[in-house]
Amino acid sequence: MKRYNAQAGRFSNRALLAFTQAGLPQTLTSRPRADGQPAEILLYDEIGFWGVTAKDFANQLAQVGPGPINLRINSPGGDVFDGLAIYASLKQHDGTVNVIIDGLAASAASYIALAGDTVMIAPNAFMMIHNAWGLVVGNKADMTATAGVMAKIDGQMAALYSGKTGQSVDEISALMDAETWFTAEEAKDAGLADVIVNDDRTISPSAKIDLTPDKDVLALAAEMAIASRQRMARLAEAENAL
Repeated sequence: MKRYNAQAGRFSNRALLAFTQAGLPQTLTSRPRADGQPAEILLYDEIGFWGVTAKDFANQLAQVGPGPINLRINSPGGDVFDGLAIYASLKQHDGTVNVIIDGLAASAASYIALAGDTVMIAPNAFMMIHNAWGLVVGNKADMTATAGVMAKIDGQMAALYSGKTGQSVDEISALMDAETWFTAEEAKDAGLADVIVNDDRTISPSAKIDLTPDKDVLALAAEMAIASRQRMARLAEAENAL
C-alpha cells in the first residue's frame, strides 16, 4: 500500500514546499560522545509523520543518554504537536543542549530550536515563524471550532517565542501573523538566537564549543548533496514528461 504523500497539503509556504521537494536527506542521526565532546544529533528532516516523529526523536535522545548534546537543525518544520513533544523532550534532557541551526529552522523547527540552552545559527542560515496551518472539512460549526483550536495553538507558540526573546506575546503574534523570516543577524537581534556561529565577539574563549562535524557527519552531508541533485534531476524529468 503506497503512503499518501501530498507535500502541498503539508506546507502553505511555497519556499518550504520547494525545500521539501529539493531532496532533503530525510534523516535523524547521532554521533556518541567521544574525547570529552558532546554527543551530536542531526535533525535534517520534516517534523512529524513524513519525517522525524516525536517518538523517533525521543528514542534517539535516549540512545545518546544523559550529558551534553549538540543538536544541528535543517528543517522546514511540520506537525505542530510532534514539534511540541520534541521541544518538551529536549527541555527535560539531563544535560546541556546546544542548538546549531545549519540551514533552516522554520515553523515547528523554529520553536524546537528554542529548547537549547544556547541557540547558535550559521551566518547564512534562516529562521521562520508563522501561525499554525491546516485543513478542515465540514460545516460552519466545524470551521469555527477549528479556528478556535488554531488560535489556542498560536497562543502557545507565541508564548514560547516570547519567553525566549523577551518580546510581548502581542509583538510575537504580529510577527507570526506576517509569517516572518529572519536572517542570522535578524534572529540574533530579535532574541531568537544567541550566537552567530562565526561571531567570535559573542563567545568568550573559555565558553567556546567545538562545533566541527566529524568525518562521518561530513560524509553523510556529501551523500545528502548527491541525493538532492539526483532528486532534482528526477523532478525535472517528470515535469518534462507532462
